[in-house]
Amino acid sequence: MSALDGFELLLAASTALVRARSARPALLDAYDDAADRLIDGLRGNGIPEQELQKVHKAIARLRLAFEETPPT
Repeated sequence: MSALDGFELLLAASTALVRARSARPALLDAYDDAADRLIDGLRGNGIPEQELQKVHKAIARLRLAFEETPPT
């Protein structure tokens, strides 16, 4: 799987989380899986580990925001 595929999955999971009123735990799991795929894809493309850590931190902050924001 490419980094682009991982990004597309991450975006889809993020969109679903914003819209979801139920099934948030399953969507958070999907978000985590997509984030892992994105990082693995970037790592496979030779992105330096320091840059990967920046991306990982940004993804983690976004996930935390989803956890802290109740569905409307």
